[in-house]
Amino acid sequence: MRPSGIESIRAIQSALADVIAPELTLPFAQDAVQTPQMLLESLAADWESAADQLCRDNETLAELLRSSREAIKSASDGNESFAAAVSEIEQRLSEDVIGSIAISALSFRNIALRGTLEQTLMAFEDITGEQTSAEITSARGAIYGHLRDVATRGWSFWDVSSFRAKMTEIRAAARDDAPYGRGVE
Repeated sequence: MRPSGIESIRAIQSALADVIAPELTLPFAQDAVQTPQMLLESLAADWESAADQLCRDNETLAELLRSSREAIKSASDGNESFAAAVSEIEQRLSEDVIGSIAISALSFRNIALRGTLEQTLMAFEDITGEQTSAEITSARGAIYGHLRDVATRGWSFWDVSSFRAKMTEIRAAARDDAPYGRGVE
């Protein structure tokens, strides 16, 4: 399919940088146009890696649920209140996993797994108040560790700074390559 998604994103970025940005004279307006540029750069970067990242995240979530199930089973000692958590985990893990690599299918699975993981974490918090075991403590720590990793995948100050430096270089190169200047200045 032409243009591809990534080509479309790059075309929009080019239009913003080459056509719209040069017309903006106020520093605020110039800075404001960098925000959609940054969003487009983020989309472009995610375009190639989103499916792989979601697949790996889904595998990690399923593994966390498996270890949580075993931890709850070993700590429950027949307690009925823990049976519901184990049942929910088993139901989620037994669902048919469609072999699709479509972002929408992977996202749907990810949301379902995360929802079950959240319920499991709440059950762990209830268990921790009553009784605790090494298995539950370990599984709980692994879940929180994964959640921290996922939370830090977003933008940071350094991403924004490096993006702005990249855009400054692109603008400087464009000015140097312009045969007759920018026209109206």
